[in-house]
Amino acid sequence: MAAGDLMPGPKPGSTHTGGLPEALNGCLRVVAVTVHLPEFLLSAAGLIQRFGDAGIPVDVLVSAASDHDVDEAAALGLKELRVADVSRHRLALPAPFGSEREDDLVAAMSELVGFDPEPGVVCLAPDADCSDPSRTTVRDAARRIASVYKLPLLRFAAMPDEASVSLELDQEEWARKCAGLAACATQVTPLSGRLEYFAL
Repeated sequence: MAAGDLMPGPKPGSTHTGGLPEALNGCLRVVAVTVHLPEFLLSAAGLIQRFGDAGIPVDVLVSAASDHDVDEAAALGLKELRVADVSRHRLALPAPFGSEREDDLVAAMSELVGFDPEPGVVCLAPDADCSDPSRTTVRDAARRIASVYKLPLLRFAAMPDEASVSLELDQEEWARKCAGLAACATQVTPLSGRLEYFAL
């Protein structure tokens, strides 16, 4: 397996040469969904930079509402990643929300995916969290979209589990991720160093 590929489990001290993970070869467009943008940056900012480097457009649906100042800070946070082709869309659901909002999320994601999506579209969504009904609802909506449109579903998580694989960020990717989180005015910092965790 080449450096920079998705690897089973964390591997501290290893380096990579960048590039899109091998498991995502063939990806041509990404439709991502999250509850709040800071959680998305925390778990997937490095991967989004890799998509940008590969020229792959990313649509990010932020499902929860936020006030003006928080929304502006989130926009700055996304800009700090320096990824040209990322579009942020806001559904503005009152949070926390539960399964009663799943249909709203499915409808919004359907608009982004398109009626008849081209080959190469990948969905990116959070892993479920039993303590956060909003996150679980977002994950369930993404599962429905992936099932209906027969799309790959990539799940991101803040910490690894037995099903996850890791992506190690280089110094520049890490610096941009930290700048993005700082711009979001969040006190949340990555607990896993330069590693991000995904399950396909």
